[in-house]
Amino acid sequence: MRTIVLLSATMLSAGLLLPATPSAAQPGKQADEKLITSARSAGPKSVALNATVVAMEADGTLRTLRQGRNGFTCIPDDPASPGRDPMCLNTNGMEWRHTWMNKTLPPDKVGIVFMLVTGGDVSNTDPFATKPEAGRRWISTGPHMMVVGGPAVNATAGYPRTPDPDPGKPFMMWIGTPYEHAMIPIR
Repeated sequence: MRTIVLLSATMLSAGLLLPATPSAAQPGKQADEKLITSARSAGPKSVALNATVVAMEADGTLRTLRQGRNGFTCIPDDPASPGRDPMCLNTNGMEWRHTWMNKTLPPDKVGIVFMLVTGGDVSNTDPFATKPEAGRRWISTGPHMMVVGGPAVNATAGYPRTPDPDPGKPFMMWIGTPYEHAMIPIR
């Protein structure tokens, strides 16, 4: 019994039996704050400040980090993807993103997506590519917004549809696929 009391007293003094304190919870809170900062970097301040912020879990589900009130959802950069890709999407944009992630047909609704962080894409023709096709280059995109959603967007006239676009000018991305969308540089 004396050994157990001494062992318990030693562990208590070492902090091993103390209940979790707020500082013990800090790493998760700090990680979530970094995710929120990353997500909010994607949209204009007027959109990002009142947007819902979510993070993707390992199983693909979305965890709400902060509830918003303006119909936009911001998602932090995915460190597993090749380029920087935080984004803020309106409700129709989120629906479009969901169909893209699940490889189903997008709705015929116009959605808005902000990506105000410089990033890059591996393909202008394949929405699921993980590296550029032979002879193709990375598409380096500056801050931009996207207009997404079905046939109405795909029929947008006047924007180039090329595998190697000039990202300094508006162009169509993922050409010839159901996920084709307009890329519009902001700066």
